[in-house]
Formats: sequence, structure tokens, C-alpha cells
Amino acid sequence: MKNLKFYILSLAILSSSINLFAGGRYAGASMELGIGARQLALGGAAAAMNGSAENFYYNPASLGLISKRSFQFMYAPTFGSLKDPMAFYNYIGFTYPLKGGGTVAFNWTRFSADDIPQYPELKGSSFEERNNDITLRPDGTVLGYFKDTEDVYYFSFAKIMKIVIPLGWLYTDLPVDIPFGVNFKVLRQKLFDASATGMGIDIGSMIRFSLGTLFDKKYLGDFSVGLSFSDITQTSIIWNTDHQDRVQRTILFGLGYNQYIKFLNADLNFYWTQYNKYEKHHLFGTEILYHGIAIRTGINQTDLTFGAGIHFWKTLIDYAFIPTDLDKVHRLSCSIQF
Repeated sequence: MKNLKFYILSLAILSSSINLFAGGRYAGASMELGIGARQLALGGAAAAMNGSAENFYYNPASLGLISKRSFQFMYAPTFGSLKDPMAFYNYIGFTYPLKGGGTVAFNWTRFSADDIPQYPELKGSSFEERNNDITLRPDGTVLGYFKDTEDVYYFSFAKIMKIVIPLGWLYTDLPVDIPFGVNFKVLRQKLFDASATGMGIDIGSMIRFSLGTLFDKKYLGDFSVGLSFSDITQTSIIWNTDHQDRVQRTILFGLGYNQYIKFLNADLNFYWTQYNKYEKHHLFGTEILYHGIAIRTGINQTDLTFGAGIHFWKTLIDYAFIPTDLDKVHRLSCSIQF
């Protein structure tokens, strides 16, 4: 079964990386794997989420709501056991809030798969011919091995604008946070003897305010709206083989709601995001946070997702369990604030 999965993974890597005949649909596919165990446990419904530096991937505007410097990373074995996966997808980043309400960040992701077997070309002109002549059948001999490495470097900037909306003499004024942000990203990919480079831009904005203040109901929580465009210029990936792929634009529109539960002294968060790239999907996530412990569940494009997190001192550790078509994968991320 592991060999079968590796074979399928090899085909996926070849089709998504070289992509000579697929028309560009799977160009830059490693960028669709997601970042942050918290976000992935919530089904990827993160367009209107805030409070996590990893959220730059879903909406760069959310960085404008970050108030502390942080160093974050993710360990993501892909397909196979935790100790012996068939591929790795790892992430590391640094976020630095500036005086005056701005935030800068640098993040790096790497997808890598080693020891991909290379087989000789099939003999004969058809399956029927090989089925009738045993000498034409492949014997499983491996000619050699190669690897696929895909790096993406993100340089991000976000700025927050704070406005106050007067609600009239019956009500108080309504403070509103409006962050906006941008990612500049550089892609480097190497597959066998081929290599490629690309550059892309993501932009996003959010609106966040208190429903309790808006409706004069203290028990109501905070509401947020987010909109982001990834690869807004349809990122071009240029290969040294003179082939060119284009990454299709991704649109994320989402809502978020935070409700404080007084009798539990806990926070309950709800998230919804509409994902639109090749098809349109609705993503959902909910989490409860109680004394530094978080329990999460969500719905991504196809399956239920689960996860948990713990916050102690200045460290946040998050875990996500994600079913996929090939296997069930695990994501573990950590953020250290200072």
C-alpha cells in the first residue's frame, strides 16, 4: 500500500510540477497545502481570522492586527507515517510589528520529496501487446532516483487604519479596525534536471468591530469580514525548458465571530470562508478556548478536520488532523511570541 501511495504521489508531483500538458491548472500546487495547524484544523476558513501570524497566507491584512513579535514554524510530514513520510512540507517565519500600526513579516515554505524512482520507458505500443508478450512487460527495474523541491519566500507588509463611526446621541461611537496587507512572493522549484522561478502578489483587507458596541448589547462579541486575492496577477512560473505555467487567481471571502462566554470564562469562535479558485467551496471552522487550551473542528473542501492547541507562557503549540484523498496527514505548528 505504501508503494502504491508513493507511485500516486510521484505522478502527482510530476503533473503538478512540470505540468507540460495540463494547461497550468496545477501550477504552484504546493502553495495550496496551507499553513498553520490552527487554520488547517478549522478547515482553512481563515479569510477573516486574526490573532495568528500564520494567517498571512490566507489574508495578509490579518498581520495588521498582530501586536507582538513572533517566530513560528510548522512540521508537516505528508503521506505516510510521522517518522517515515513520503514527502515533507515545512514552514518557518518571523513577524515584526512596527511603531505606527504597521507589520512586516518574512516567511518561507518548502515542499520536498526525495527518492522518486525513475523507470525505463514502456516497451510495445499498447497494453494489449504487452499483455500478450511477456518479454515486453516491465520488470520493475529502477534506473535511478530524483527529487522534487519547491520553495516559496514571502515578504509581507500590513498596515491598520482605525476609524470611529458616530452612531448618534443614543449610542456611543463605534471603533472600527480596517487592516490591509500585501504579500510579495518568490517561487523556486527544481524537479530532476528542470528548474523554475516565479514571482507573485497577494493582497487582502479586513474590517473588524464590536457587535456589542454597535447594538448596545454588552454580551455580543466581535465581528470581522475579510477579503483576499492570492496570485492576483496570475503568477507566472518560468522553467529553464522554455515552458511557462500560470497560477490561477484565488479569491477568499470570509466572516468571523468571537463570543466570550462569561459563565465558562471561555471564548467561542466561528469562521466561514468562501474559497474560489478552480471551483467554489464553502469552508467552516469553530473553536473554543478555555484557560490556554483550544479544541477545534472544521470542514475543508472535502472532509472534516480536527485539532487542538495549548498556550503557555509565550508559546502556542497547535495540532491538526486532516483527511486527504491519499492518506490522513498530521500538522504541528508552534509560535513563540516575544
